[in-house]
This record gives sequence, C-alpha cells and structure tokens, in this order.
Amino acid sequence: MALTAPTALLLSIGSELLLGETVDINAAWLGRELAALGVDLRGVRQIPDDRGVIAGAFAAGLAEHDLVLATGGLGPTHDDLTRGGLADALGEELFEDEGLAGALRDRFGGDAWMPASNLRQAQLIASAKPLDNPIGSAPGWWVEREGRFVALMPGVPAEMQLMWIAQVAPRLQGKLGLRPLAMRTVKTFGLGESAVAERLGDLLEAPGESIDAGIYARDDGVHLRFSTRLDASRLEDPVRRAISALGDDVYGTDAETLPRLALAALQRGGASTLASLESGTDGALLAILAAHQAAEGEARYRGGALLVDGERPQAPAAADAVLTVRLAAQGALGRSRVAVDLAAPGMGFDTRVARIHGSGQQRPRRAAFAALDLVRRAGITTEGGA
Repeated sequence: MALTAPTALLLSIGSELLLGETVDINAAWLGRELAALGVDLRGVRQIPDDRGVIAGAFAAGLAEHDLVLATGGLGPTHDDLTRGGLADALGEELFEDEGLAGALRDRFGGDAWMPASNLRQAQLIASAKPLDNPIGSAPGWWVEREGRFVALMPGVPAEMQLMWIAQVAPRLQGKLGLRPLAMRTVKTFGLGESAVAERLGDLLEAPGESIDAGIYARDDGVHLRFSTRLDASRLEDPVRRAISALGDDVYGTDAETLPRLALAALQRGGASTLASLESGTDGALLAILAAHQAAEGEARYRGGALLVDGERPQAPAAADAVLTVRLAAQGALGRSRVAVDLAAPGMGFDTRVARIHGSGQQRPRRAAFAALDLVRRAGITTEGGA
C-alpha cells in the first residue's frame, strides 16, 4: 500500500543568497522538519529581491503544490518584497493593519523611536493572518486559498525556527492530516559510497515494499537512510540486512555518533579522561569533541592542543588518555593520509594510518572522525580479545 503526502515548495528569498553572501541554512533545517512532519518537499528555489519574480514563483508554486513556504524578504527596507510578491500572485491589495502597526510602535517605544520604514512590516492582505514574531520585528503570514496554504517566515534562522515550531507546524498538522515519515539511518566509516553500495547488493534498489532508500557521504562517514510512510517496524528488516552486510564498518544507527562511541570505548578500557594533540587539522578534533555533550559511561574530554612545526607540546590537561592526530598534505586524486596514535590504558596503539578523501573543510573534519573511528575499533578489538 502506497501513501501519498502533501507536497511543498520552499522559496528562499533574497539576492544575497544568489550572490553567495549568505548560506541558506534555513532550507536544510526546514527540509528535515517537513520530512518528519509528513510533507514531501519537492523543491527549493532561491529568488532575488524582485517583486515580479517573487510573484511568479508564488503563482507557480501554488499551481503545483499543497503548500508554499517562503523565508526572507519580510524586513522594513525597499528590497523586502515578499509581501508584495504574494499579494500580486493572489490578486490582492496590501494595506496597513492597525494591530500590527500598534504592536510595532509598542516594540520600538513609540513613533519617535521607530523608523517610518518599519511600518512596511505592518502590511497585510485580506486573506492573510499574521504570525507573531516574539524575537523580531517582522511578523509572518499564514494564507489559505482554495485548499492551498502559504506561510511567510523571516529569513533570520532563530526567528524562522521559533515561528515554524510554535505556529506554522501546528497549523499544518491540523489542516493536512499528515502522516509522519518514519526514518532509520545506518552509519558507516572507512568505506566509500561505491564500496558500501556494492556490499549491499540489491538492498538500496529493493529495500522493501513502500520503503525508500538513499546513500549519502558525510564528514562522519557514509550514511544509509531508509524511510516509509507506513509502520516504522517495516524498517527493521533493511536496517538488519545493512548491518549484517557491512559488519564492523557500521558504527551505529540513527543518533549514534563517533565521538560518543570513541569516548565510551575509552571509558570501558579504563580511561576516564581524554586530551588531544593534532596537526594539519585546524583544530577540527578539538572542535568536534568540545561540542560533544558527554553522557554517563563516556570518558570526559579535557581539551586539546595543536602541534606546530612538528613540536610535541605537553598534553593540555592531565588525562588518562591522549589521542594524537596528524593530517598530511593532500595527495593525488584528493586523497589524504592521517596518522593516529593513542596512549590509553588497555587499548592504546602506536601509529595507525587512515586514508580519507575530500577537500576544503572536509579534510580536517574527516581526519578527526577517522581518528575517532580508530579509537572505536580499538575498543572492539580489545573487548573481543578479552
């Protein structure tokens, strides 16, 4: 039995996106949110600050999709044209809403303190309901027209996310009869996409009835994604088959992470604390471990230091274990060599070498994850030989 989901189009509005001055992190965040909610996002369009282009994008989106979302273009300046573009697409006139205007005046402390241009943010059309923005001056819009829905949200990520969670997502749940997408992820490290696909045989192409499968290269390895709009239990079989086919190259599923697994292995081996030394990585390992929220049963990260010109400084803090990572210069065909040493009770090892692919900021991050994967594997070997 196949189930269809409501479809959506996302319009990311702002010339700064097309010029590369701003990275569209809103699109990735909303993509995850829509999938979890049960909406099928069919496309993302980056639109310049041009009222005619914006109007055309709204009209085309509403002709083909159940939902059109837009982020950006709700500010007070001359190039904030999202409201006008939607008004044109719907054939409605903008007017100044007294309630919105009053709320703006209150926010600024009166007309004497509010730039006159901010009243642009009080504009509305007859079919739109304002969406409150408690941490910004730009209210959003919610529009329903002939069974189709439009939500306008600010481009500032924190404002957009709060508005989505508190106001837009609940409206969609109430209007569209959504069935959330069930997803499972199998995570591997040490294999490329083609090698993973080869070992899986026909699993990616035929994961099961009403199940979709995908494969993605990430900094922390190659991930397999299985999803269905039916019962989540259907995903247990493809997950089991993937783990069986890939063996120890699988380091976890779903929310499992390499930092957690490496720190847990150290704790089991007798090291309650860890420090790091690294070169050629721009401090990527330090950043990854510092951002990790340690849980019970994991070694605690005490901090790290960078190796400069081959010098080996003392570990930055007293620790039971020290992990050293050296990333060599990039070689042919985008390959890089990573040398890793671990001084740790029960599971330490001398230099082991991993090879990674990638360029730019991928290289140092993948080197750091390669080191953590070697620690994870050392923990498995130690336990297996115990």
